[in-house]
Parts: sequence; C-alpha cells; structure tokens
Amino acid sequence: MKKYLLLTVLVLTLAAIGCRFGQPVGTFAYDFPSAEASKNISEKKMHDAIVKACADSGWRVSEPAVNTIEATIMVRNKHTVVVSIPYTASHYSINYKASTNMEYKAKSDGSAVIHPNYNKWVGILDQNIRRNVASSEY
Repeated sequence: MKKYLLLTVLVLTLAAIGCRFGQPVGTFAYDFPSAEASKNISEKKMHDAIVKACADSGWRVSEPAVNTIEATIMVRNKHTVVVSIPYTASHYSINYKASTNMEYKAKSDGSAVIHPNYNKWVGILDQNIRRNVASSEY
C-alpha cells in the first residue's frame, strides 16, 4: 500500500511540475482567404479591428510605426507581455516582443519557450481580431 501511495504522489508531483514547463512561443499569423479579401478590407479597417480586439481583450495599444501596432497586457500586476502586430489589408501577425515573469527562454536553435499562458492570452487576442474582421462592422 505504501508503495502505491508513494508512486501516486510521485506521478502527481511530476505532472504538476510538467505543467509549469515552457511551451513553444506560438505563431499567430493570418492571411485572409480570397472570399474575405473580396470584402475590400482596407488597412484602416484592419487597424481598427486590431485596436478594438486589443481593447476588448485588455491589451494597451501604441503605434511605434506605420502599419504596426504594439500591444501590452499586464495580468495581476505581475505578468507582462508585449507583442508587435504588423498588418496590411489582407494579413496580420502577432509576434513576441518582450515579457516579464513569463519564463521566456530562447534556445540555441532559434526557437523559444514561454509560460503556457502566453499562448492562451495571445490566442484570445488572435481570435478577437479574426472575429472583428469577419464582422459586418468591418
């Protein structure tokens, strides 16, 4: 009985530790298919869709360059993520720029890992951008 209890505790401990390991930094980019592109989405409409998605998702926005939005989210006054969102009328991508307390680590092969919540938060932002572009108001 002690052996099974010890084994169970060991498995649960390893599972809990495994959940904290970094995940690959997600790639979030989208080229709108021709059906959506036929809506004649302008760069202004794409800009507005991204800014609205950022606001709806709790991200602060700045615009460091033409056709580039920089978005920052701070969660629980502890975790901060900064992403760069370059865009055109038919394409955008969400690129990692910086973070605080997100366990970001660049690997020697050029890839990187980060806390799993990064991909969750940026994934929500990505979904909101797509929804805004697809909606009738854009």
